[in-house]
Amino acid sequence: MAQLSITFCRQLARARREKGMTQSSLAQAVGCKQSAISMLESGQPEKLSQEAVAKIASLLGVALEAPSSPPSALRPPSPAAGPAPVYCPDAACPSNVPYAVGGELLFWPRPQPAAAGGKHCGYCGEVLERQCPHCGAAVTEGACCHTCGGAKVTNTLPPETDHEAWAARRRREIAEWKALVT
Repeated sequence: MAQLSITFCRQLARARREKGMTQSSLAQAVGCKQSAISMLESGQPEKLSQEAVAKIASLLGVALEAPSSPPSALRPPSPAAGPAPVYCPDAACPSNVPYAVGGELLFWPRPQPAAAGGKHCGYCGEVLERQCPHCGAAVTEGACCHTCGGAKVTNTLPPETDHEAWAARRRREIAEWKALVT
């Protein structure tokens, strides 16, 4: 896999959001996993082949030759109909509270603020997920899908990370952010 700049990776994420696509729907269109899209967008493209990155760029209308050019303007997203359960798939978002279980890092998605409009995360702006990224089942409360048991939010931290220490530190940060807002 060729090295990609973080600017280009962020451009792909921005273009996906502008198109109103979830990471899961883009992954399905490309034929990869949602976690690979998440890692790509966070600047860790190692899980994807050059062909997959080219297909993603093509689907999103982003030129591979000029990754610093802004994506084309698209129509604004329309609000989602109904109060269907949703969650933010971005592990770095403060709406996802991390905790470690048996050495594995999981994220408990918090409810989205009413002002979010139902399509984008009210905390970070990511396109909200409405189904399990693994099996497509309807979203229910909790960190894992009740149908397949897969984690809703993908851990994109390096494997050598001390998950318990990182989760404790992140929960403190989230509490501090919450205190600033309330």
